[in-house]
Amino acid sequence: MKSRLLLLALGTTTALAADKNVKPDAVAGNEAVKKIMETRAGRGVMADDTPPTPPKEALARFKHRSDVAIDLMVAEPDVEQPLYASWDSKGRMWITQYRQYQFPAGLKIISYDQHLRAKFDKVPLPPPRGEKGADKITVFEDTDGDGFFDKHTDVITGLNIASAALHGMGRIWVLNPPYLLSYADADGDAKPDNDTPEVELTGFGLEDTHSVATSLMWGMDGWLYGANGSTTTGNISSANTKNVKWEGQCIWRYHPKKKTFEIYAEGGGNTFSLDIDSKGRIFSGTNGATRGMHYEQGSYGIKGWGKHGPLTNPYAFGFFEHMRHEGDNKRFPQAYAIYEGGLLGSAYEGKIIAPNALQNLVYVSERLPDGSTFRSKDEENLMSTPDRWFRPVWAGVGPDGGFYMADWYDTRLSHVSPIDDWHKTSGRIYRVRPAAGAPKLKPFDLSKASPEELLGYLSHANEWFRKQAVLEIGWRDLKDLQPKLTEMVLSKTEPHALDALWALDAIGKVGAVDLYPLLLKHSDPYVRRWAVKMAGDQLKPSAEVQLPPYSTWLGELVKTEKHPEVRAQILATAKRLPAATALPLLWSGDTEDESGHLQLLAWWALESKSEKEREAVFAFLRSDKDLLKTKLFQDHLAEKLSKRYALAGGEENFQSCADLLALTSDDTLRGKFIAGIAAAFEGAEMPKLPDSLTKALNDYMAKQSGGDLTLALRSGSADALKQALKLLSDSKASNTARIGVAKTLAELGKQDAVMPMVAILKATNPPTLKRGILQAAAKFDDKRIPEVLLTTWEGQIAGDRALREDALRVMAGRKEWAQILVSFVNDWKIPVKHFTVDIVRQLSLHKDPEIDAAIDKHWKGLLMTGPTPEKKKEAERIKAVLKTGLGDAEKGKVQFTARCFICHKLFGEGNAIGPDLTGYDRSNADFWLDNLFTPSLEIREGFGAYIVHTKNGQILTGLMDAQDASGIVIKDMAGNKTPVKQADIEKLEASPISLMPEGLTTGMSDADLKDFFAYLMKK
Repeated sequence: MKSRLLLLALGTTTALAADKNVKPDAVAGNEAVKKIMETRAGRGVMADDTPPTPPKEALARFKHRSDVAIDLMVAEPDVEQPLYASWDSKGRMWITQYRQYQFPAGLKIISYDQHLRAKFDKVPLPPPRGEKGADKITVFEDTDGDGFFDKHTDVITGLNIASAALHGMGRIWVLNPPYLLSYADADGDAKPDNDTPEVELTGFGLEDTHSVATSLMWGMDGWLYGANGSTTTGNISSANTKNVKWEGQCIWRYHPKKKTFEIYAEGGGNTFSLDIDSKGRIFSGTNGATRGMHYEQGSYGIKGWGKHGPLTNPYAFGFFEHMRHEGDNKRFPQAYAIYEGGLLGSAYEGKIIAPNALQNLVYVSERLPDGSTFRSKDEENLMSTPDRWFRPVWAGVGPDGGFYMADWYDTRLSHVSPIDDWHKTSGRIYRVRPAAGAPKLKPFDLSKASPEELLGYLSHANEWFRKQAVLEIGWRDLKDLQPKLTEMVLSKTEPHALDALWALDAIGKVGAVDLYPLLLKHSDPYVRRWAVKMAGDQLKPSAEVQLPPYSTWLGELVKTEKHPEVRAQILATAKRLPAATALPLLWSGDTEDESGHLQLLAWWALESKSEKEREAVFAFLRSDKDLLKTKLFQDHLAEKLSKRYALAGGEENFQSCADLLALTSDDTLRGKFIAGIAAAFEGAEMPKLPDSLTKALNDYMAKQSGGDLTLALRSGSADALKQALKLLSDSKASNTARIGVAKTLAELGKQDAVMPMVAILKATNPPTLKRGILQAAAKFDDKRIPEVLLTTWEGQIAGDRALREDALRVMAGRKEWAQILVSFVNDWKIPVKHFTVDIVRQLSLHKDPEIDAAIDKHWKGLLMTGPTPEKKKEAERIKAVLKTGLGDAEKGKVQFTARCFICHKLFGEGNAIGPDLTGYDRSNADFWLDNLFTPSLEIREGFGAYIVHTKNGQILTGLMDAQDASGIVIKDMAGNKTPVKQADIEKLEASPISLMPEGLTTGMSDADLKDFFAYLMKK
């Protein structure tokens, strides 16, 4: 270790490469993998020559709010690479040390995919049978009550990719992907009773050990909750649940008594953190630029489509976004905690405290209502440090009320490099507490506290004690507390009625028939919300307790409930209940909700019954005609429902489409149903439909003036084809109508449309019309299209920059067209300067000698990525210019608009092809130069390019804008969106090259540079 530190101190740039923790030979399963590990350049925040700061000195470097102080609770060598922490009923802190990261012991990597997700040669065996790794679980104790740890013990060692540990129920629960393990600890001494754990769950993915399952936490419903990162998969089985599969991020839960597993909510950022607040609401941090996600039970969240895979439900037709945020939008506040510890004071209570490991600071953000969810607003930062090694990866609130952080402590953070060059021997645990002094707790043991003491803890100022008391009451099954708990729950003045309800539920005493109606009328909306949640979770009553008549009581609640969060839970619960009870609850979604969450929850509840309980769905829709008239149904459910049936296909589902049309004579509603059916068949001709549906569609079209042409085309009507071709050629028709019919004709492959399209492109027409026609014409493999573009280039195409670049992208997308295109360039008929870097890259994908020769001749420099002497020289020139001062920011805005506006937003202006630049470290010239000259070194998640090879010979490149059951949508550099059916995709791959062109400063004078950077770096 000393030699490594010496090299770092000397500033040797090869220090890390020379001292890898694991050699490629040790983990590479073949030569191809070994070569990737040895040669692939890393992206992201990589190690540099900054030396580590000793723990006490690092502590002194923090700047923090004046009302708090920071304690160094643990440091190396007692803790190394800490990843997660939790506390048990004795107040002992359990720290998971992720020292084996990043390669599982005993496994060989046999392949990497384009995102560096590994495939291993085997599945590791669970301990103690499997290969022993370096991970361990260490317990820290404060035995004398002075507020600091004075004892620590390694309680489980030899673990292999262990990401979290949690004590409870007389067991030690350890996430050691691919397993969730539990070790017996009957006497609570924090030592396993034997070396062989019970394997509770199998199937957590190991493809990317940077985003495995982690964040174990007890829910107040008796389930164990956890988070799964974005670039691993799951195929989970337990004793009573088999093969629950997903791709990417989710929040999951496991019932340790029932031995059942389920996905609680899907989607989010890279969900490597989890918190459950004092109301039982579930949140996680994010690697994006907001403060995180708020999850409702059974919900679906945004994902990085492509890289993270589709949602498990192909008919979700929507998703929750991250919580809206106001304030600093620098990315990576992934660690996340909601402070409810009662120690730091009212300025912190209920606030989000979110460490940002990339920026070496810690945010404090207010949570504000946003319809049925939340938005966040930054306040003064809690703390920051100039020490680049400060990498807080976990946050939580302890029994003493202090805010704790686990600091990974490493100059590197990014995991993208395939080599293992982590600083294995560092790590710190910090506590933030009031400036007045360190909190002191006398040793305690809730596992041995009397029932009356536990009852008292339900009113404790620190949420941790309230929750832990609830858990102990449940684990010890203290049924004698039922009368007092019931009294607390039903008291109109009890501020902790919800905590008492949780305890009552934990001992199985909520199911009494006379209690539920009172809970659903309770004055506390969170008691009502939790009672509704229990209705969905208790579908299988025990032998002693019969479920109450939910349909009556929940139905009454729907009529009176105004609180948006209770409404949200009603709809989430409806998804879990039988259709007869669930469907009347859809009325809860018929209200205003700025976030749109209620309407999506209503759809997901309805969708869950659409096929499984089809008869009940139609019986309900026929019986409740008033719901069909609501804004909820007409604007949010009708079109989705018909689309869902049509997309699923098959005789029974097509008949359901016809049955929907038969529900009403209202033309507006029938139009919604028709629109959904049409949307399901976008890009393809309709299959043979039942006579009843065909008649209904024909009747609908007949009522439209002239017929619904797009729908008629998809139905295969010969008359519709004639009308469509006539409309396409009609110069008096609107551009919108001509483009719309052109796209439909192209999707259906109607070759008769080519000549009218060629005529439009050849004649003098508005560029907007030609751009729309171009996107449709691109689907036809017909040489007449590139020929008309090239022969009329100067007169009809070149004059409009957006049109000519669209035309070049279209021609670059097909090999034969691209060959014709480069021949015109070689003959100097098309200017070389008209080609942007993304178009040249698209040409290079054909791997054709003729095209490659043209690229080498005309644009060789454009495709050079990574550092070069020329780029280094230009960067040094810019640095020297900037040292003499900045220029006029207003003039710089003109430069930004010309060079960056098409892809990036800055100060709220621009487009979203690339990341919003406002929240980055804009005052740092090195940040700008790194991204201007080597943008592919760090491709921001969500902005990676994809390459699509279609079966009809097209190559499309761009961002993946959407992904669902029907296929994907690719968005190119100009913002054009191209839907591609799944059946039409021959090959889909992620591009290792950023969409951002290099050398954007080419041709800029010193004065231009000063102005440009003045705008970029403006405060």
